[in-house]
Amino acid sequence: MDLLLKYTGAKRFYELDESVIDTLENMHKKLAMLILFKLEKLVPTFKPLNNCSQLIAARIESEQPVFFAIRYIYEEQGAPYIFNLFDITVDDYLDLYNQNKVHKDEVEVN
Repeated sequence: MDLLLKYTGAKRFYELDESVIDTLENMHKKLAMLILFKLEKLVPTFKPLNNCSQLIAARIESEQPVFFAIRYIYEEQGAPYIFNLFDITVDDYLDLYNQNKVHKDEVEVN
């Protein structure tokens, strides 16, 4: 099933692959919502890169921090297409941090 990009009046357009939606549906609802909020902050930081996928990691602060990464494609003539969402270890997060592939603005959970 293909998801079509619809005009909603929003300024930030992006597409989620069905596998990303399935991953979010299988998570705890609160965590899924926090990840979606994080995606809303991540999308404006994406830089177009034709013919190449990109990887960015993020962290959600809580008693047990959650580290995850997304893989996306963003070409100049289209909207970002997020096709992979997966959890990562703190070591993977730090490796990506050293490569400047980490979103620095963190979401805090009380």
